[in-house]
Amino acid sequence: MSKYKISVIVPVYNVEKYIGKCLDSLVNQTLSDIEIIVVNDGSHDNSQKIIDKYVKRYPDKIKSYIKENGGQGSARNYGLEKANGEYIGYVDSDDYIKSNMYEILYNIAIKNNSDIVITRDCTVTEDNNEYNNPYFDKISDKKENAFFGNMGVCNKIYKKSIIKNIRFKEHVWYEDLAFTLKVLINSKNIDYYFDEPLYYYLKRNGSTMNNSNVKKNLEILDAFNDILSYIKHNKKEEYFNKIEFLAIDHIYISAIVRVLSADTDNKIKSETINELICYMNKNFPNYKNNEYVNTLSRNRKIIYKLINLKMYGLIKLIFKVKKG
Repeated sequence: MSKYKISVIVPVYNVEKYIGKCLDSLVNQTLSDIEIIVVNDGSHDNSQKIIDKYVKRYPDKIKSYIKENGGQGSARNYGLEKANGEYIGYVDSDDYIKSNMYEILYNIAIKNNSDIVITRDCTVTEDNNEYNNPYFDKISDKKENAFFGNMGVCNKIYKKSIIKNIRFKEHVWYEDLAFTLKVLINSKNIDYYFDEPLYYYLKRNGSTMNNSNVKKNLEILDAFNDILSYIKHNKKEEYFNKIEFLAIDHIYISAIVRVLSADTDNKIKSETINELICYMNKNFPNYKNNEYVNTLSRNRKIIYKLINLKMYGLIKLIFKVKKG
């Protein structure tokens, strides 16, 4: 029997401004018997000093580990190795959660023997403006529905036995995507709590994309290479159409929009977009006939059609207006 109901893994890197609020939201959870595993991934600010104060104040709740910098995926993998909980949760160190989040999700999990329980989330700015993020509940089959929702790991709890042999890719962006898809493929019982948002993502100021990181968008291709290899190796090709749809959503729409919105020169933008589209054509040659495209929101359908028509200038104008 597991020692804790939930192990919460918190990767930390240079978040001295935010880590206190994050840890406050965890130590004040209404669910008893949780362990908070804080993994300092080589921070060089005052994050560890703040963590040490919380460990001293809550020695029965918080376990602190320090490792060399390896990226968020590496820190999450390290935390999972240390976890003793029946279920696993992840919280990013600049985010925070409602005080009853884990009690609600754990009670649902125990009642239904859930492999995963998923909740709603919202985005909060540093000026404390909150925006509820859209959630997907259009498909009655709970497992199928999960493939069209948030692919992040922080708005979920996972039965440890389901994820014990699955790890995050390290040193890349988009480490959540392949991890979440592998877990979904291996899960049977998935449940939801959509009554209200329980997880708060912080949108930090000054996150404009520029020349130095616009090419980072290509790392999403590594995530899809990983999951395509996984379904082939494990004979799970029945999931290909869902993976293809997610490629449309994450590569063809989201990544291209991020590139178009970046503060960088047009040559880099054009090169990056061409690489993204070439990947789609090579690995998903029939993606324009995907059966799930109709599940896109109205706005994303419009962007999808504009990309098909290569009307990139209009897309840039739309997002410039949205930014105000």
